[in-house]
Amino acid sequence: MDATMHTRMPLLMPDDFSDLHLCGWRIEPGEVGPENPLLEGILPWNSGGVGAHSSVFHDPIDGLWKGYLMCTPPETSSKDWHSPWNTPCHGYRHTCYFESNDGVEWRAPELGIYPWKDHQNTNALFDLHEGSSQYSSIMVLEDDPDWQYELFILREPSALAQPFKGYGYYRYRSRDAKTWEYWEGPIVEPMSGDLAFFYRDNGKYVAYYRLALPKQEGDHVPIYEDSARRSVYRAISDDDGSTWKVDENAVLLTADDRDHRDTQYQELVPLKVNGGYIGMITMYLPITQTLNVRLALSRDGQSWWMPDRRPCLPNAPLGDYGGGMIWQSQNLHVIDGHLYLYYGGAEGPHRIIHETRAPGVKIGMDDCIDHGAHFIPFNAALCRANWRFDRVHALCAAAGGPLVGEATTKKQDLAGKPLNVNIKTRPAKKADTPGIDEGHLQVELLDGEEKPIKGFTREDCATLKGDHTDLAVSWKGGDRAPAGAAQARFYLKRTLFYGFEFGDV
Repeated sequence: MDATMHTRMPLLMPDDFSDLHLCGWRIEPGEVGPENPLLEGILPWNSGGVGAHSSVFHDPIDGLWKGYLMCTPPETSSKDWHSPWNTPCHGYRHTCYFESNDGVEWRAPELGIYPWKDHQNTNALFDLHEGSSQYSSIMVLEDDPDWQYELFILREPSALAQPFKGYGYYRYRSRDAKTWEYWEGPIVEPMSGDLAFFYRDNGKYVAYYRLALPKQEGDHVPIYEDSARRSVYRAISDDDGSTWKVDENAVLLTADDRDHRDTQYQELVPLKVNGGYIGMITMYLPITQTLNVRLALSRDGQSWWMPDRRPCLPNAPLGDYGGGMIWQSQNLHVIDGHLYLYYGGAEGPHRIIHETRAPGVKIGMDDCIDHGAHFIPFNAALCRANWRFDRVHALCAAAGGPLVGEATTKKQDLAGKPLNVNIKTRPAKKADTPGIDEGHLQVELLDGEEKPIKGFTREDCATLKGDHTDLAVSWKGGDRAPAGAAQARFYLKRTLFYGFEFGDV
């Protein structure tokens, strides 16, 4: 989860500022890859869907991209379902191994470990008849001379076989990332639900997982949904990952007054960056039974803040990959200055809404199913989206136009330090007279009494325009902050302000 080796300015968050006036926060939308879908299920044991509840990572040992992807066999008819609206697909979920040289073109090696019916050479990592295996988390043990890979994975025995010790997260280890030896498990507390990703962070094991809180006043749970207020938690293991405790401030994210009344939180996938963490959150919206992705930021991995409540990766139209659900993989990746998110994009929603064969109610002109005790298949494919790593969100003037926003940093000793900014300004408005409301940024420096310093006022600052990722700020008084400088005040006019950094003296 560490990307500190990649260049970007420190994370920009509200705690950088003592005062914000007429400013707002912008999120950049993810760009869906033109090569999507990267991988579709075409084999008898995965043509029902591939990519959800999974892990994708770039292996530093052999340089390959590796995917531990949840797969399901096809269900082409509902005649074998428990009822016409309730598929048995949950019990068929199993994790298979895929690999790639470039993260785009994927292949399914014939491992020959576990068969599927009359197919002997599958890429399955566990016995497909034992029960489900999903939510894989892979870690590379570069400091372990005996075992190079570690796997946490959720396993659920089938009704036909009980070959292991019941429901929960199990640990495995491997020398080749393909053949896995049981280590320990199940771990059932505090990660008692069906959604968790595991990481190593600052020498500790950390788990971000999801559980449901009791329904609160104002929550809306539609009749075709069976759970309220899914929320993101965090647990930590101070030892070797065997015993876990709920972290302080364990409930990291839950619906609040800025969320729509049906909002629920699912997966949180973090990435350590300069100044904190970038996180992508899978958001569940029960009214539409869809999942999209939202951006969150944190200084410490515990307290999280969202610049905006709109999705940074919205759903496609229903029937397209990602039109129903977007299920993130375990890790975010930084490649050539871009932040990549791999995900299982499902064609359909979490549960069916419109159904005339099931017990239901009439809502307007729609026949709606009247309970949440049902599922439909996760027909998904592996996809990816990306953002510029140094421009996932920005501060900008809230009103736009000629109205200028102001952002004043907290007090600190700035004497002798240069200032660089990451900005993109808007062009002048279309007019016969050039330059009308052309975007720009100006900066003034304040002393300890919050007064502008002569030679470093707003009027003394060169007007900054254009598209720059690391632009030096200068004033008539010089290009470094003078003695006594304690704060910077940014003036934003039609400017996207992605970050700033005071350098060394």
